[in-house]
Amino acid sequence: MYIIIAGIGRVGFALAKSLSGKNHDLVLIDTLKEICEEVACEIDAIVINGDCTRIKTLENADIESADMFIAVTGQQEINLMSALLAKNYGVPKTVARVRDPEYKEVFENLNIDVVVSPELVAANYIEKLINLPGIVDLTVIGRGDAEILELIIRENSKVANKRIKELGRQKDYLIIAVYEDNELTIPDGETILKVNSRIIILAKKDAVHEVRKLFV
Repeated sequence: MYIIIAGIGRVGFALAKSLSGKNHDLVLIDTLKEICEEVACEIDAIVINGDCTRIKTLENADIESADMFIAVTGQQEINLMSALLAKNYGVPKTVARVRDPEYKEVFENLNIDVVVSPELVAANYIEKLINLPGIVDLTVIGRGDAEILELIIRENSKVANKRIKELGRQKDYLIIAVYEDNELTIPDGETILKVNSRIIILAKKDAVHEVRKLFV
């Protein structure tokens, strides 16, 4: 896939580093020459020192051949403008970063395919951990209809030392993995939920609180 990333800050650099070496053709754009020179030595990608809102810069990046355009600069106005320009060039999928959650709907109404806010994601993540004591980690999947929870079986847990089949029918959740002594296993009905084991659960959003009360 031919991907153009505009903005090589914290988010852009991490994304480029993750995508590098995975059979993608990457082009990175940033206005700061020093950052471009530094990144060019670290990541297997074409790095362009330029303004992603300028036609010349986008054409130098061969925007017409791009499969995806990702704008993650620190300025949401620039992200919006460059993503709209990419749309005009016929790029199939555009992604833009917003800092202010209130702008998310505006971006979406202007047909930006994916609108992301790392700040909002981080805030929601922390809020969920506060509201769900006992949860070690969590991930929201799909459109927020389900969550993957990671938690530890404590001695006072209602499920401690029980076999999974003893928990009855799992209608709104599914235990998908168990970590014991740093070894991961895919559980079945005979698996015992031992004290201090880490378990990973896929749960419907509406059932998360009930699942937490059952396991923690």
